[in-house]
Amino acid sequence: MNDRQEIVDSVALRLGKMIPQLREEPDLESKDLRDYAEFDSLGILEVLVWLEDEFAVSIPDEELRVENFKSVGMIVDYVIAHR
Repeated sequence: MNDRQEIVDSVALRLGKMIPQLREEPDLESKDLRDYAEFDSLGILEVLVWLEDEFAVSIPDEELRVENFKSVGMIVDYVIAHR
Protein backbone atom coordinates (compact mmCIF):
# COMPACT_ATOMS: atom_id res chain seq x y z
CA MET A 1 0.00 0.00 0.00
CA ASN A 2 1.33 3.45 -0.83
CA ASP A 3 1.62 6.40 1.50
CA ARG A 4 -1.30 8.27 -0.09
CA GLN A 5 -3.61 5.29 0.29
CA GLU A 6 -2.66 4.92 3.96
CA ILE A 7 -3.54 8.57 4.55
CA VAL A 8 -6.81 8.20 2.63
CA ASP A 9 -7.71 5.15 4.73
CA SER A 10 -6.88 6.94 7.98
CA VAL A 11 -8.84 10.07 7.05
CA ALA A 12 -11.78 7.99 5.81
CA LEU A 13 -11.84 5.99 9.04
CA ARG A 14 -11.84 9.17 11.15
CA LEU A 15 -14.47 10.91 9.04
CA GLY A 16 -16.57 7.74 8.93
CA LYS A 17 -16.94 7.95 12.69
CA MET A 18 -18.29 11.48 12.36
CA ILE A 19 -20.26 10.93 9.14
CA PRO A 20 -21.39 7.28 9.00
CA GLN A 21 -23.07 7.62 5.59
CA LEU A 22 -19.71 8.66 4.11
CA ARG A 23 -18.63 5.01 4.36
CA GLU A 24 -21.14 4.20 1.61
CA GLU A 25 -19.71 6.72 -0.89
CA PRO A 26 -18.20 5.06 -3.97
CA ASP A 27 -16.12 8.13 -4.90
CA LEU A 28 -14.93 8.93 -1.40
CA GLU A 29 -11.99 11.18 -2.30
CA SER A 30 -14.01 13.70 -4.30
CA LYS A 31 -17.28 13.78 -2.32
CA ASP A 32 -17.95 17.28 -0.99
CA LEU A 33 -18.02 16.95 2.79
CA ARG A 34 -20.10 20.13 3.06
CA ASP A 35 -23.05 18.02 1.86
CA TYR A 36 -23.19 16.44 5.32
CA ALA A 37 -24.71 18.26 8.30
CA GLU A 38 -22.10 16.67 10.59
CA PHE A 39 -19.34 18.56 8.75
CA ASP A 40 -20.28 21.84 10.37
CA SER A 41 -17.88 24.34 11.96
CA LEU A 42 -17.38 22.13 15.02
CA GLY A 43 -16.88 19.03 12.88
CA ILE A 44 -14.33 20.82 10.71
CA LEU A 45 -12.47 22.00 13.82
CA GLU A 46 -12.38 18.44 15.20
CA VAL A 47 -10.95 17.15 11.92
CA LEU A 48 -8.30 19.88 11.75
CA VAL A 49 -7.15 19.25 15.31
CA TRP A 50 -7.02 15.53 14.59
CA LEU A 51 -5.00 16.15 11.40
CA GLU A 52 -2.45 18.20 13.30
CA ASP A 53 -2.09 15.49 15.95
CA GLU A 54 -2.24 12.44 13.68
CA PHE A 55 0.02 13.65 10.88
CA ALA A 56 2.15 16.26 12.67
CA VAL A 57 1.12 19.02 10.29
CA SER A 58 0.65 22.62 11.27
CA ILE A 59 -2.29 24.46 9.77
CA PRO A 60 -1.70 28.22 9.82
CA ASP A 61 -4.64 30.52 10.48
CA GLU A 62 -4.63 31.88 6.93
CA GLU A 63 -5.26 28.36 5.59
CA LEU A 64 -8.16 27.63 7.95
CA ARG A 65 -10.84 27.75 5.26
CA VAL A 66 -13.33 24.99 4.58
CA GLU A 67 -12.50 25.33 0.88
CA ASN A 68 -9.07 23.83 1.65
CA PHE A 69 -10.56 20.77 3.39
CA LYS A 70 -13.88 20.15 1.66
CA SER A 71 -13.16 16.61 0.48
CA VAL A 72 -11.14 13.61 1.58
CA GLY A 73 -8.89 14.08 -1.45
CA MET A 74 -8.19 17.71 -0.55
CA ILE A 75 -7.46 16.78 3.06
CA VAL A 76 -5.04 14.07 1.93
CA ASP A 77 -3.36 16.42 -0.54
CA TYR A 78 -2.92 18.99 2.22
CA VAL A 79 -1.34 16.45 4.56
CA ILE A 80 1.05 15.21 1.87
CA ALA A 81 2.07 18.76 0.92
CA HIS A 82 2.67 19.85 4.52
CA ARG A 83 4.38 16.86 6.12
